[in-house]
Amino acid sequence: MKFKSFFFAAIALIVAGCTGNDIVDLSENVQTVEPDKPLLHITASFDEPAGTRAFLEEYGATVMKTIGFRWEVNDEIQFCFEQGEIKVKGNTLVSSVSEDKKTAFFDVTVPGGIDPANPYTLYAYRSGRKSGISSGSVLDNTTPTIAILPTLQYEYKATLADQATVFSLWTKKNITPETTSISLSFQHLGSMMTLHLKNVGATEIDDLHSLALQSNPTQNWIINRLEGGGGAQFDMATGNYVDGNEKFSYTLTFFLPSPTLASGSVGTYYLWFVPKTDISTFNLLLVSLESPGNIITGVTNVSKNITKSLERGKNYILFASIEKDEAATPPRKYKVNFTDSSYNPLAP
Repeated sequence: MKFKSFFFAAIALIVAGCTGNDIVDLSENVQTVEPDKPLLHITASFDEPAGTRAFLEEYGATVMKTIGFRWEVNDEIQFCFEQGEIKVKGNTLVSSVSEDKKTAFFDVTVPGGIDPANPYTLYAYRSGRKSGISSGSVLDNTTPTIAILPTLQYEYKATLADQATVFSLWTKKNITPETTSISLSFQHLGSMMTLHLKNVGATEIDDLHSLALQSNPTQNWIINRLEGGGGAQFDMATGNYVDGNEKFSYTLTFFLPSPTLASGSVGTYYLWFVPKTDISTFNLLLVSLESPGNIITGVTNVSKNITKSLERGKNYILFASIEKDEAATPPRKYKVNFTDSSYNPLAP
């Protein structure tokens, strides 16, 4: 089995203050605030990943590429201050970025109700959603230490641009009294799945609506994908999902940006997903579907056997082939196979 995994090189670090070789002086951008509303000056540094208005970038000399995150000005970060029973949420925008877009700079105002002379906890969440979607990718109104993951994921195509929107990270930091500079370490809520699909047949395929990875036999291996919806609730205070709100699923679906795949060409598709990390062994089928997405046109006859738990913060890479089945009475329109990186079908 060649189920490849790579670190994003992306445990995102936030380092506040104005020291260090890569720190930009923010003194000219400091907001004017009342004396009882101090600012936290924050530098967000990502060696790789994440995205709201940000984007993902793929690079590397071979097909086994790295996917890295790049900040953009006005990327949004949501936060919650907690002190005792008081919880106050808000958001801030990235004010500037480094030339390579791996480092972002922004300020957060300590809100009224939080006494900076006493200890408090800061939570931060970065996620996004399309303008036409009104749910998910937010902090819960009632308990803002709970992050609600992206919803309506069938509205996002399997492109880097769309997946950068829902790419989600979180962090938590206990802050000591009178602190004005902080250091945070963002953690991944999910991973990336990259699927390379080659049309190895002589005929163009023009009806690819979606591709689904499905466990066989049925076994939940994904969080936040129930019926393609999402909205799982992650409790940043405990670092665990809220019981009953995990939105488990056994199917991960790529909604393709184009239904056409020419003969001999390779389509590359991307998905941000949340793996269920306590599943160590399961088998995957790859299914092709035509519009409206419930008509099966092909199914792999050899499963991909996964023999280790999937982790967060990685890019998992799969290879597969598809071709028109030329048999007089084919069981399906297309033959679909998992392959190696040279598109040779895997042995049974």
